[in-house]
Amino acid sequence: MLDSDQRRTFALLADTLIPASGSMPSASAAGVPGALLDQVLGYRPDIAEAFAAAVASGTGKDPEAALDELAVHRPDQFEALTVLTAGAYFLSPAVKAAMPYAAAPRPARDDMDSYADLLADVVERGFVIR
Repeated sequence: MLDSDQRRTFALLADTLIPASGSMPSASAAGVPGALLDQVLGYRPDIAEAFAAAVASGTGKDPEAALDELAVHRPDQFEALTVLTAGAYFLSPAVKAAMPYAAAPRPARDDMDSYADLLADVVERGFVIR
């Protein structure tokens, strides 16, 4: 969808939105302007046009000024840009590895007796539309 010049503009905008901080990579270091962007555009084709317009409006401008202008005058384009940028960022394996988060282990439970008891009540009640 985007050519190489548009991807460079997007990388500048994305790095302004998500700069490197501590152990967390910047948006471009995380690979956001590449395949990850294409992936999230596949998930949200409904905002692709607004996103492309946001990138086009930032071409040749200071990234901070371009983002400020979008936020004030074109909030729909700003929203499309930020949603896709954040979505692509959190899909990045580099970001997932850098995040200080470990999911809690899920205990294995076999509650077949409870499920059978619940289903017995439903069967006993019968099919009733309320």
